[in-house]
Amino acid sequence: MIQKLPFSHRGIEGDIQRLEALLKSVFSAAQLELTGKISVLNLACGRADETGALAAALAPAKIGFYLGVDLRADTIAEARERWHLPDGEIEFREGNAARIGRIESIPEFDLVFIRHQNYWHEPLVWEGILLEALAALKSSGYLVCTSYFDVEHEFLVASLREKGANVLANLRHPQSRPLPDEKGKSVDRYIAVFSAIHA
Repeated sequence: MIQKLPFSHRGIEGDIQRLEALLKSVFSAAQLELTGKISVLNLACGRADETGALAAALAPAKIGFYLGVDLRADTIAEARERWHLPDGEIEFREGNAARIGRIESIPEFDLVFIRHQNYWHEPLVWEGILLEALAALKSSGYLVCTSYFDVEHEFLVASLREKGANVLANLRHPQSRPLPDEKGKSVDRYIAVFSAIHA
């Protein structure tokens, strides 16, 4: 994965370095079994700052196809300029993460990633996004989500359990950077890995 543009905002580079370490920890805890070339879907991806961290944390598996989807045209345009995948295909599409089933010609994915889900602000919207995320997975695939807040993460985990997803690993980030805009908010405060298959 090649990063062709620097990150847009101050502090993101450090956040992404910490996220990569966190991803490696949670993938190890979940005992992810991904090898060879894999497909990754990044839902509500924004600028997709985490793309390189995901690729590094998934090694030795390599991303063969990567798709990022977000409603905001400006962030999708920035993601397209930033990331290049020399040994695979990478796409960023403007679209509704709660309706990806309507996008033509997309495969099932080995891994679906949602960073900083916002379940408690718009639960009905996020119910749709979570259903789409699970539907987009291969039978052996994984859903990975991070959260800003404790309670919002609890809502996410409860919602996915109700939908039949298994929690394979659920970690509190020990080095999550606090954010000043709301009390109890920090970058990638929690991360969890889910499987859609009952054990």
